[in-house]
Amino acid sequence: MDTFYEPLLELEAFGQIREQLKKEEGLQLITGCVDSQKTHLMYSLGRDWPVKLILTYNELKAKEIYEEYEALGEDVYYYPARDFLFFQADIQGNELLRQRVSAVSSLLSGEKSVIITTLDGCMDPLLPLKKWRELMVTIGVGSILEMDACGKRLVQMGYERTGQVELPGQFAIRGGILDIYPLTEEYPVRIELWDDEVDSIRSFDAESQRSLENLDELTLYPAAELNPEEQHCEGVSLLDYVKVFPSLVFLDEGGRLLERGETVEKEYLQNYENRMEKGEIPKNQPKEIFTCAEMIHRLNHVRGAALGTLETPERRLEFHNRFSMDTRSVQPYNNHFEFLVKDLKRWK
Repeated sequence: MDTFYEPLLELEAFGQIREQLKKEEGLQLITGCVDSQKTHLMYSLGRDWPVKLILTYNELKAKEIYEEYEALGEDVYYYPARDFLFFQADIQGNELLRQRVSAVSSLLSGEKSVIITTLDGCMDPLLPLKKWRELMVTIGVGSILEMDACGKRLVQMGYERTGQVELPGQFAIRGGILDIYPLTEEYPVRIELWDDEVDSIRSFDAESQRSLENLDELTLYPAAELNPEEQHCEGVSLLDYVKVFPSLVFLDEGGRLLERGETVEKEYLQNYENRMEKGEIPKNQPKEIFTCAEMIHRLNHVRGAALGTLETPERRLEFHNRFSMDTRSVQPYNNHFEFLVKDLKRWK
């Protein structure tokens, strides 16, 4: 996608921003960015970084950026925020859980990735990546697999044992055959043993049971978001995840971003107090949320850029440098190419 990248190299401000992002951690403020240009700018600034985290102010905007990034050919993941008000609901097999686990697995696998979420997507305590790696299981052709022990391990990882696999997060054992539907895979996978040795691994269609593709190995990630306290570890934020890797963090409209975080925190605390008064939770129940103040502290210590249309009055975000980009929106031509040619000649 050099077509989108090369024109920016002619802009002095773009070169200065790139150099500052490489030189130091901390936030750079970029103003003058209209919505239609933000994804283009983030894509171009992030080319040198294998991991990018984009934070925006609502789900609609996050999905819009996701679609724009996907069109640029990047490996992009939408990471939906957890519903703090209904956190006790059973979300086994829920599509939101699948999206969240897929995003985390992209980091653990070491692949280049772009993760897009809202600020509250970073406000719930998560298992440290070290704990995720301890829970991961990799099964390869020719490896030894003890079926009973494997079944117990899968239950600990949040998988549900059933008679037949139909949905993500389920597994079934029949003799020397293990069927499992990982959250990170499009299709379930069948593992067949010869005695206790893995003879074959292949994906299959859950309805027809027809084999689809032979695999050399399969990596299994937890099928549920396990509580850090129950795993005897301290919870961390998604921001802490990406800081482990060479990464950039982009903030879309910093002021609106923090407003979103404050609203979510206020609603959670009100719900928390109401449930405690009703006796639904014990009085020593820890709060399962990072406060907006904690998130601001984390944001001020990442390497990244805050993009906005106008200069933000928000003073809680600490910007090391401020840059202004001269951009403009392009009108939709709707197949009227004569208007496009006219504008190109005028801009030239």
